[in-house]
Amino acid sequence: MPWMNMAVDPGFSWINRLVQIPFEGRLVVLQPLTEDLACTVSIWHENGLTFDDGASIVCRFLSVLAWSENASLVDKFPLGTNNPSMPGRLGRAGVMKFGWASVEPWPYLYMPSIANDRSALALALYREGLGLNSIPHAFLSFAKVLNVVRADGPSQKAWINANTQRLSPSSEGAAQLAKLRASHPDIAAYLWEQGRCATAHAHGSAANPDNYGDKRRLREDMPLMRELAAICVEVELGVERPDTFLMRIRNSYEDQPALLIPKGEQDGRTTYGPAIRAPQVRA
Repeated sequence: MPWMNMAVDPGFSWINRLVQIPFEGRLVVLQPLTEDLACTVSIWHENGLTFDDGASIVCRFLSVLAWSENASLVDKFPLGTNNPSMPGRLGRAGVMKFGWASVEPWPYLYMPSIANDRSALALALYREGLGLNSIPHAFLSFAKVLNVVRADGPSQKAWINANTQRLSPSSEGAAQLAKLRASHPDIAAYLWEQGRCATAHAHGSAANPDNYGDKRRLREDMPLMRELAAICVEVELGVERPDTFLMRIRNSYEDQPALLIPKGEQDGRTTYGPAIRAPQVRA
């Protein structure tokens, strides 16, 4: 099948018209929300795609875009289609009500390149954490990002204690860190034992889903764990956070970097990046 389509639930303003973006040598098409159709991400390849490969590529794209927007982007359901001239049209049944305004496509799009499988896994776990409605599971997803680059508990705790100074001073994570230091001098031990282990295991000091005190504590600690996860992706895997990237290019005299892709127009369609061999996509 030439097209794999994924209905998505974005946690940010979605585009109001069809957009084309190259990704991993293939064409990605973003389709807008309508009264009947879901926000949809579709991928096309002239040689066809298997169901699992196509859906996996779409999900990798979602993780990069979620990182770029620093917001959730949940994959809802996939569907393969065979009409080469247009992506599939997915209905809104089973998709959450969209609570964000539709907007004009981005003037520029930050799409960092993912160098290896570890980076891809870290971004996948980060996107998972952004989109989960379970507080303990979301916390665990962010904590697992550290496990991508540090294999065991002692090395993960050492990494946390060595990198808390990288927190943005005005962030929610930094505010929670300052609050915790009054009663927890070893922040890494606290996050590991009462956060990571408490959400991963069902013995000892496991977080109880019916204990609202556990849930409230994890919710308050979530911004700290989330920011540490993002710092880990940036520092250890070289994928710059959007704010870091924009600050770097704003403070430099570099020409426009390749990772910041300007919006273009081609045959009445909004496009980003270099043209690739593709059908004349119509909505």
